[in-house]
Amino acid sequence: MAEYIHKEGKGSLFINDYKVSENHPDFRGKAMWKGEIIEISLWEGETQAGVKKFSVSISEPRQKSATPQRVVSSEKPASASRKFTPQDDSDIPF
Repeated sequence: MAEYIHKEGKGSLFINDYKVSENHPDFRGKAMWKGEIIEISLWEGETQAGVKKFSVSISEPRQKSATPQRVVSSEKPASASRKFTPQDDSDIPF
């Protein structure tokens, strides 16, 4: 299914089903601005006076990588630091 393309100056927000902490937005979505797709994040909250407010973050879309990124460690695996010592196996009957 093709991704929906918004009209200029329009967008959509959806409940963020992946929110696991307060820092994550309550809503996420996309919009079209000056011919470019942008990402929108929205948090519900209230002012110190108790008035309801919405905080918004606008950013360029994140790029999805074709292949998963691997974290490469500079440490050698434990097995790399051990040396192989041959054992006398003359007692083995086969």
